[in-house]
Amino acid sequence: MAMNDRAQLHTLEGLSAAFIITLTVLTITQSTIIVTPQNELAMDVQLEQLSSDSLAVIDMAHHGPIRNNLTECIAAWDMTEAVYPDNNLEELDAPLSYLLPGILYNVDLAYFNNDDLNVKKVIIHGSPSENAVVVRHLVTLTNETVSLAGGGWNLADDEIKVVEVRMTAWKV
Repeated sequence: MAMNDRAQLHTLEGLSAAFIITLTVLTITQSTIIVTPQNELAMDVQLEQLSSDSLAVIDMAHHGPIRNNLTECIAAWDMTEAVYPDNNLEELDAPLSYLLPGILYNVDLAYFNNDDLNVKKVIIHGSPSENAVVVRHLVTLTNETVSLAGGGWNLADDEIKVVEVRMTAWKV
C-alpha cells in the first residue's frame, strides 16, 4: 500500500491554520481595552460606592486627619434639626466634605424613640437632583459613648440606641 502524502499535508495545513486563527483571536481579545461610555447607571453606581465608602472610612477612623469616628460624631449630636443653610453636625460634615470633593450631600438620622420612628436632618447642602443616591450606615450608641462625646441623647445607663445614618449624595 502506498501512503498518500497529499492527505497528510492538507491535514497539517488545516491544523496550522486553526492554530494561527486561535492565537490571533486570543491575542486580539487579551490586548484590546474595551472602554464603555459613562452612562448614568454606571455613574450612579460609582457615586453610591464612593458615598458608602466615605461613611465606612469615617466609621473606622481612629484620629489623624479625621478627628472623630462616625459613632462619636453621631453621639455628639445636640438633638436639634438642621435648617438650610446651617448644619448642626460639623464633626461629620468636615470629613465628608474632605472625602467627597465635588459631591453634594444631605445627611439624616433615623432612630426609634418610644416606638416612633424619628428622622431628623442634620446636614443640608441643598435639594437632591434626579440622579441622587442614598446610602445607609448603622451606628450603635450607649450612654457611655454619648457622655464622652457630650451629645444630647438621653439614654439610660443600660440602654442601647441604634441610629441609621442616611446620606443622600448627588453630583451637580
